[in-house]
Amino acid sequence: MHHQLSGTVPLKIISIYIASEFNRYFLLFLSSFVLMTLVGNFFGNLGDVFSDWLSFLEFLQETALLLPLLLELIIPITVLLATIATFSSLNKNAELLAMRSSGIGGWRLAFPVLGVSLAIAVFAYLSQNYMYTWMHQTWIKPENAARLLPLWKVGEDQSIYYFGNRQQNGRLSSITSFHWQQNPYQLLGRTAIERGEIQKNSWIFQNVQRHIFQDDSLQLEHVEQWRVETEKLPTVPFDIPISPHHKPLLDLYEDTLKLQSEGQDVTRHWVAFFQKTAYPFQIFIMVLIGLGLSASYNRRGMAAESLAISCFLGILFWMLNQITTAVGGAGLILPFFASWSANLFFLALALWLLFYNRV
Repeated sequence: MHHQLSGTVPLKIISIYIASEFNRYFLLFLSSFVLMTLVGNFFGNLGDVFSDWLSFLEFLQETALLLPLLLELIIPITVLLATIATFSSLNKNAELLAMRSSGIGGWRLAFPVLGVSLAIAVFAYLSQNYMYTWMHQTWIKPENAARLLPLWKVGEDQSIYYFGNRQQNGRLSSITSFHWQQNPYQLLGRTAIERGEIQKNSWIFQNVQRHIFQDDSLQLEHVEQWRVETEKLPTVPFDIPISPHHKPLLDLYEDTLKLQSEGQDVTRHWVAFFQKTAYPFQIFIMVLIGLGLSASYNRRGMAAESLAISCFLGILFWMLNQITTAVGGAGLILPFFASWSANLFFLALALWLLFYNRV
């Protein structure tokens, strides 16, 4: 079935045909965007790529790490372009008219595209959260094993902890804690620990010196070994930090609640969390906008104009989303609205286009 449609063709075959056409255009636009970016990156680093074998391998790793970020950026606009191209092609060959004449409504024709978009959204989520994280942990973590910076944490027992030296085998050294009283505000004690190691459910600390300030006097205590349950101390990470943007949704949610309970600023974490929930809907909103634009311009035979406008809208969507998330990360607006503002604005635009064109 290509260029003609029989009235006896089952609806299932029509759906498969529309889905395959959409998938073909999506892969065509996606591969074009990816190829242009990779070629530009290659020639931009041409002097370093072939200097030696290690430089070439490093370039391949950097390129691989770039792909998930690139896919996250271009997938929404690619879905928009593929939607317009699919229905413009069907309209050009009079196939869309034949489908509508056989009693198939506009929304029924859109279901195959929405179904493929759901698979694309799942792929985008896995790429953003798992593919990038795996590559980061595999390639970046070994090279930065010695870059774990000292860490300050606030505990639940009115204590402030300083973790000086962290090693990726779960060992610590140069740990200090300060225990405070809030009312009246005063320092009650200081604990200096030479080294420690995390076990399954507890910490084992060695050579512990306690300084207790009480009744204008100083008491000193020395403990060779001290066991503390892990839940009584703040979370101490031993991996190279990963941006909240690249953590899986549930892991990010748990980490955010934990950091929040420790008194840390988690504004950026909440923005990233709500952004993860908003991103799949970006793809479906692009499909709706594409349906509205293709319906409008197909009637006037202006498919090229609809593609140009879709590029403009895709870039505008990205700019608005970047601005609102940056403002939200600064704490100027609520994290939810920072992540969902662009979605809500363009959803209203999509609904207006669909209503205006009676899709």
